[in-house]
Amino acid sequence: MTLLGVLPYWQVGPWDIGPLTLHSFGLAVVIGLFLGLYLAGKRLEKIKGIAPERVHNFGFWCIVFGWSFSHIFEVVTYQPHMILEDPLILIRVWGSISSVGGVLGGVIAYLLWCKWNPDEDHLAWGNLGAWTLPFCFFFGRVGCALVHDHPGQDATEFGPWNWLYEVTGGAVPEVFPLALEWHDGVIRHDLGFYEAIYWFFLAVLFYWMGQKPRRRGLYLWLLPLLYAPVRFFLDFLRVQPGDPLSYGDDVRYLGLTPAQYTVIGFFILGVILWYRWRNNPVEKWVIHEDPDRAVADGEGDDKPKKSKKKGKKGKKS
Repeated sequence: MTLLGVLPYWQVGPWDIGPLTLHSFGLAVVIGLFLGLYLAGKRLEKIKGIAPERVHNFGFWCIVFGWSFSHIFEVVTYQPHMILEDPLILIRVWGSISSVGGVLGGVIAYLLWCKWNPDEDHLAWGNLGAWTLPFCFFFGRVGCALVHDHPGQDATEFGPWNWLYEVTGGAVPEVFPLALEWHDGVIRHDLGFYEAIYWFFLAVLFYWMGQKPRRRGLYLWLLPLLYAPVRFFLDFLRVQPGDPLSYGDDVRYLGLTPAQYTVIGFFILGVILWYRWRNNPVEKWVIHEDPDRAVADGEGDDKPKKSKKKGKKGKKS
């Protein structure tokens, strides 16, 4: 810790294992994806009684399509000049990626899957994907924090924290304590590290909420409502074009980044889905103790129950 109380700059990996080089970012992403597939499979088996292999196939499709689209989104929105220089960059999906582009690609993959599987419970599958996402994104952002690929602006100029320092009379650290003393000597925000912290709390929240049935479609609207405002704010802390640590892709359109425009759309979608699904019945979970009889664990039903009382003849009941 420095005298200002900020975190020191750390570096994890890469590691040389024989002829191979293992990078900490890739390792964290792989852990997140496989953990997400495992948790989604176990959850689908619990709430629907469906074999985990079904969700693994669904998940791999969304991952492959979402990853590919995240690269295309990143190039088209952040580095459009590269397309003119080398059009083949669009198909080099192992290159740079955009996290919000990946989410958008995952949504498109899910909609295509729904079209190809018309007999499935689409709302339940989409809800499962939304519930799983925080676990995957937490490890993905841990990978970003390990390699510091999202440097931010000078943290000593962080207005909200400077205001808090003045109001409290110096009772808090002089500089935002989660900032890092970067290798260039500047105390900067690490946006990947900040998001990793936030995704951790979202994962804990969703895991806790997922212990019992909730309203159908809840996570599909709750996730964008919780994530979009935070991401929108954090992008104001990104390095500006021309900063020594800018990689040439920190572009702005009318003052906002492509990610900010995208999360605005996510937030609007979340509001729409909340309005449509806020009164949905509670989802029904299958209990496996009695294989001959599916029992609903939780309240609510998809169909109204018929009254056992019968009206008298000649009169309307």
